[in-house]
Order: sequence, then C-alpha cells, then structure tokens
Amino acid sequence: MLANERQRRICEEVNKNGAVTVSDLVKKFNVSVETVRRDLLNLEKKNMLSRVHGGAIQITHVKPAGDFSVRKDENRALKFELSKIAANLVENGDTIAIDAGTTAMEFAEVLKERFSDLTVVTHALGVFETLSSVAGINTILIGGMFEKGERAFYGPIATKAYGDIHVSKTFIFPTAVSISTGVSDFNLNLSEVQRMLLKTADKVIILADSSKFEKASLIKLCDVSPEHIYVSDSKLPDSIFELYKENNLTILKG
Repeated sequence: MLANERQRRICEEVNKNGAVTVSDLVKKFNVSVETVRRDLLNLEKKNMLSRVHGGAIQITHVKPAGDFSVRKDENRALKFELSKIAANLVENGDTIAIDAGTTAMEFAEVLKERFSDLTVVTHALGVFETLSSVAGINTILIGGMFEKGERAFYGPIATKAYGDIHVSKTFIFPTAVSISTGVSDFNLNLSEVQRMLLKTADKVIILADSSKFEKASLIKLCDVSPEHIYVSDSKLPDSIFELYKENNLTILKG
C-alpha cells in the first residue's frame, strides 16, 4: 500500500473513532512502528490530526453548550450509565464534592438511591435539591453569585468557601476531555469554581460521556493527569480507551 493511501485511511480511522493507537495501525497495515510514526508526523504537519504518546487524536472543538433544560435530556442514558460506574468509587461515610452540570444531576440521582451515609458539598442548586431531603446524606450548599443558566453558584464567595474545606473525593463534569488539550469547559464564571474544586480533594474523578472525549472547549481547567480517574460510558471507542491506558491514565467505562 502506498503511503498516501495508508495516510488517507489513518485519517478515516481518526475521524471515525476520535483516536488511533500506533500498535493498532502497525497491525492493521502490517508496517513498522517507524513507518506509522512517520505517517502520523506527516499528517500532523498537514493539521489533520494531533500526535500524542502512543498514537494520535482527532482535532475537534466543541461549541458552547446550549440551554440547561435542553441539555439535561441529551445523552441521558449515557450519563446515567457512567454515573453508576462513578458511584462505585463512593463509599458510605465519604465526604465528597460535586460539580455542576446536567451529568451531575444524573450522578446525584444515583447517589440518592444507593447511599445512606454521605456528606456532599456542592455549588449546584439541582444537586442540593436532589440530595438534601435524603435521610443520612448531609448536604452543604456553597453560595455566591447565581448563574441562572447553569443553576449554580460562582464568584469569590464560592471559591473562598471551597478553599476552606477538604473532601476525600471531588467529581468534576467538564464539557471536553483531551489528552493534548486537557480538561476544559465553556463557562468562564464556573471555571474558577471548578479549578478550586480540583484542589479540595484527595482524589479527583472526572466524568464525561463518550461524546465529550478528545474534544476541546474554551477554558482549560487542568491537564489530563495519571493522578485523576476518568469515567465514561460504553460507547467510548476502544481506540480512545486504549490510548488513555497507554498514556498511564486511569479510565473506566461501561
């Protein structure tokens, strides 16, 4: 197979699955690792993909998210699926922090049914409303300026409050996750609160449905890190799953 044809098919794989691994391409095209790396380098120079350790990813930017009331029903089954996986990382007796967002609402519903002894800190009004009436779940609502579109609090009051607490686990719900561009979101007001949340916990768990992986949003929250746990659903392509593992990232999916 000529190099041009092989590179065209590599692009098709990246665009279809969001990522490719060097090991899979070596097997698929029966060529050497060096040949695949040259192909990826050439394609990166043409701005057709972005190379990362162990493979390459698609270059995709997401648009600002739509209205909260509309988003809450988008990919709802996937959000519920990954929320159940993430709930396995919670234990009765834990003190946890929960970010805002529509996936956070699904996560709160799962916690509501499964746990009877938790302390939950959140700046998301919907999460607070879901959990505050549950026997055995103590809730702390972080206040501040209110972002009506996202039904969450932000600003210096919120960030200071989070700066004064410590939790065992924090659950973040970003707009996009990418090995090359990091964990990102679109809301400038809430991003400062999310950054503070990343500092409050012993363990950080990042939840994103499969449509959000290997995408980039406006505001970077942090780099992807082996210290964090990433949770997605069963529709996450195997190529992305394997690429994260090759980069020593802990990723769970349905």
